[in-house]
Amino acid sequence: MLQYGSNSLLRAVQNARFSSPSISSRALGILSTQGVYCSHPLNTLPTPHGSVQVLRTMFTSAIQRAPGPPKKRPVNNLDPKHLNMSDIIDFQGFIRPRVSFSRATVSQLHYSVPRTPFPPHSRGFLYHHSRPGLAPGAGEIRFRVVDSGLAESHSAADLFANGRDLLEHTGYKPWRIHMLQLYTTREYAPIRQLLRTQGLIDAAWDRETEQRVSAVNLDNLGRSTILDTISDTFVMQLPIQTLKLTLIHDECIVPASSVGPRLHWRDARRRVYQGAAVVRFELKKAETDKMFYSVKEGEVVLVLRILELLDPVGADGVPFRLPEGGDLIQGTSPSFYWSTSLDRARRLGIITPSSLKILEELYLGNTTATKSPPL
Repeated sequence: MLQYGSNSLLRAVQNARFSSPSISSRALGILSTQGVYCSHPLNTLPTPHGSVQVLRTMFTSAIQRAPGPPKKRPVNNLDPKHLNMSDIIDFQGFIRPRVSFSRATVSQLHYSVPRTPFPPHSRGFLYHHSRPGLAPGAGEIRFRVVDSGLAESHSAADLFANGRDLLEHTGYKPWRIHMLQLYTTREYAPIRQLLRTQGLIDAAWDRETEQRVSAVNLDNLGRSTILDTISDTFVMQLPIQTLKLTLIHDECIVPASSVGPRLHWRDARRRVYQGAAVVRFELKKAETDKMFYSVKEGEVVLVLRILELLDPVGADGVPFRLPEGGDLIQGTSPSFYWSTSLDRARRLGIITPSSLKILEELYLGNTTATKSPPL
């Protein structure tokens, strides 16, 4: 996940943008019997297609904790298409609110870093967020903050449509409980049961996800960023010693324990950017022999492109500016952009046949299979 920064707690309300090309529906693959990319255990632990409008959370300098005994909040609906006013719940100021999902065992929800309460105005709807065509295991539970002052004159559907998703503590991406967490955390089992009861996930999807999760070790799920598909944009902190990801492919769920060491970005003035950035994986054909380390001209490699700098003002007060269209992340060598060969990306589980096809269609302009250079 994102590294924690104390200055992030005081950021003003604004929209954070996440976008990437739409992906067509793809047939579901099988688990770990399809090759090296699915065979290793998960030993380590984003962001969606389209546009997401979110509410940047606000904190006071002193953390306020709600007094009194914990209150149990009933949640009987997670379907955003069938909301009622009675589905509105209030989490503001609570550190670990107790929630009863469809009268099942009480679960305690967490906002962010330990003992951090849900921020002011955390009043709204818990709901299931998903996108069509993604593999089993993708999706999440979000919290839509609404304006309670409009409750008397607007329907629940209108409140939801005009609301904004609560952000996690850094203020850069929606607060969420990822679907994989529902299968690895016993306390979240009632949420999974409610999703099944409401038909938001069917029996086949549930069974397939359970099989995929049981095939790997997800003990450290919370220590990485989860990508529902390889083309998703996600937020990362720069510079970063090691980027840890969990990737959901059609074939399986696979982590990349170390995507690349010492990832960073320098601007034209050679200043090192320090802050959060919106990035995505791309395929890139080397334009010269000197673009990437030990990569020949014309060879196709996997890269990370920066799309937006979320903390653009440098320590010297001069803003960092990306070139038009963004720029590629740099790695260990200061003279080259970071890249990894397709063979190495397969071994690490960053790409599989299905995810490679997605990237080829998006960035190479055709469906012709890429070939690794001769050894």
